[in-house]
Amino acid sequence: MDKPSFHVVIPDYRYWRQNIKCQTGCPVNTDSRGYVRAIADGDYEKAYWIARMPNPLASICGRICGAPCELACRRGW
Repeated sequence: MDKPSFHVVIPDYRYWRQNIKCQTGCPVNTDSRGYVRAIADGDYEKAYWIARMPNPLASICGRICGAPCELACRRGW
């Protein structure tokens, strides 16, 4: 009996942009997943820089953000 064979395709950037919409839902391109992961790992300085790098006004946006990433999230957060 032959073993089944599989064709594996490594996703490219376009795939991620189309299917992981929470990452593209942020109008200032903040990597929310990255900084939440850094906080969970206890690396608060890394979390700060992940949030701050694309957006120098992160503290202001954090207070007034309408969270479009949550609306775009496929997990329904």
